[in-house]
Amino acid sequence: MASCGKYMLTISLICLIIAECDSSFVKLKCNSHNHGRFGHQSLLECIVTPSKEAEDAKILRVIWMKEGAESALIDTTKLPFEPRFTLAEPEWKKHNRNISMLVMNTKIADIGNYRCTVESDSGDDTVLISLSVSDPYGPPTISFEEKKMILTCKASGGFPEGRIHWFDEHKSNWTRSAKQDAIKTEDGRFNLTSRMELLAGSLMSKYTCAVYNSSGGREGEDHYELLPSVSTHEGSLQTSDLAKKIVIPVVFIGAVIIGLLLRIMGPTITNSVLHNNNVHQLWLDTLYSLFSFSYTSLMAGPTEMS
Repeated sequence: MASCGKYMLTISLICLIIAECDSSFVKLKCNSHNHGRFGHQSLLECIVTPSKEAEDAKILRVIWMKEGAESALIDTTKLPFEPRFTLAEPEWKKHNRNISMLVMNTKIADIGNYRCTVESDSGDDTVLISLSVSDPYGPPTISFEEKKMILTCKASGGFPEGRIHWFDEHKSNWTRSAKQDAIKTEDGRFNLTSRMELLAGSLMSKYTCAVYNSSGGREGEDHYELLPSVSTHEGSLQTSDLAKKIVIPVVFIGAVIIGLLLRIMGPTITNSVLHNNNVHQLWLDTLYSLFSFSYTSLMAGPTEMS
């Protein structure tokens, strides 16, 4: 039993020694989530923090590598570094604790996880950190197709994919009535286009389109006011349709009545009047004109009144 106790004590001492040795290794203190903007510099922060036992630790090697890549972006033992990637400290030395990486002209393709490794004469450490990228959309612009009664709002050059919303002068949201298209550009950003058709009976005098980013933040807006002529466009069409519905049947019925009167009164007309070519031709021309107008109107359908 005594030998067993000594054995357990020896194991415990070994574990404590290993733990003590491990605590003397240098450690990396990094910002686990980093954010950059498209076309700007992005900083991935990492600082070497040695323990008290390794305050004079000498850094032998720093490696930055993107997950999934075959080669390192930065390797202090191999120069030059990959284009657009450099250490944040331009004159980095082996005693410099700041080994942060600077990404120049950040691209959408730079989004992902990065592995930072430090090797020193007092130990090594590796940390995995991430980089996200965004870019605000340009100011949205509205255009109007009066013939089709369609409002179009465009916002370009943003990331991630955003959303265009529509509002009227009463701040009511009309986005459900619109259709949005998002086109991905070569650099990975998006161009947004939203079209909204103005329906009869729901015209407002003023419309606003606003672009929102993927986080729900409002980035910009544009306004469009309908001209009075456009606002009355709907009423003109409705008046025109109503007039057609009334005038066409009346003309058609009138033509039928004249035909019946000619048939009934024909025998009572004197021979001199009946055989008068001018009078006879006048009746025929009138009847033909009435029927022609009715038929043409019916076939043409409703048209806009001038």
